[in-house]
Amino acid sequence: MAEISEKAEQLRKDYQNVFNSESGKRVLENLKKICFYYDTTINGTPHIMSFNEGQRAVILHIETKLKLTAEKLKELENDRGQS
Repeated sequence: MAEISEKAEQLRKDYQNVFNSESGKRVLENLKKICFYYDTTINGTPHIMSFNEGQRAVILHIETKLKLTAEKLKELENDRGQS
């Protein structure tokens, strides 16, 4: 199994260090409230809905990084190398 790149592993740790701190948890909760994590992004116009989905995608990305383990990161990097 390939080793995790140092850069990818450091970034994983950085996300977890930042957002698992008390301050980071408060910031993430605020971002969830203003970036449609809890609400629908459906709006009257496709442009506004697309914009809202973009905001929501950032929160989902952060959530994914917080749940990412070193083992899962290795698996993802191996899968990317086989593509």
